[in-house]
Amino acid sequence: MIRLWDGFLSGVCALITIGIIGVPLWGAYHSVRGGLIPAWTWGPIVLLGLVGLIMVFAFARKAGRGVHPLRDRRR
Repeated sequence: MIRLWDGFLSGVCALITIGIIGVPLWGAYHSVRGGLIPAWTWGPIVLLGLVGLIMVFAFARKAGRGVHPLRDRRR
């Protein structure tokens, strides 16, 4: 039962990470496309997206294994 709960919490953290990283990423993308910020900001935008993907995949892997978001191993 505890692994199910820990997996659920890790899944929620993955969704929260998508929101925290995705909203600024989406806004920055539209700002560059609209010409509001210079084109050299594509580099930081891509890096932010990569870091966000790594975090989301880490939380999703923890959710699949039933590991609490703040732990490295199962209880």
